[in-house]
Amino acid sequence: MEFMDIKDKDGKQHYINPDHISAITEVKGHCKINLMGQDYILTAENLKDVKLHLMSFKHY
Repeated sequence: MEFMDIKDKDGKQHYINPDHISAITEVKGHCKINLMGQDYILTAENLKDVKLHLMSFKHY
């Protein structure tokens, strides 16, 4: 299993399973993801960067 690294609004690093992301959108220039029913705003990355990051994962 591969993990995606993301930073939250406080700059804390998190590692998530990209398969658990159910929605992705942009809010005020920041990427917002829905991860297992919880919404998270990624202030360090925009929607375009997150989409490129997600597309880099292997899909079986």
